[in-house]
Amino acid sequence: MNFTNFSEIIKQKRIAKGLLQKEMALKVPIQKARYNRIENGLLEPTFIELQAICRILEIDLTEVLELKKPIREDIFFD
Repeated sequence: MNFTNFSEIIKQKRIAKGLLQKEMALKVPIQKARYNRIENGLLEPTFIELQAICRILEIDLTEVLELKKPIREDIFFD
């Protein structure tokens, strides 16, 4: 997951919903300072925090998670 893009998305969604960071922190629930660091891309959320943030902001969790794996070119099959 690109957490820089995620932090931009959650900030935009939070503002669009008229929520303050303090309100988001209470809903997740985490400390306001921790939420601030997540929203500013300084800290990666835990999976539980990620689920809560996506639920509150109505973001599809599957769109947030980048499930792409790099193709390994060093594997050969006979």
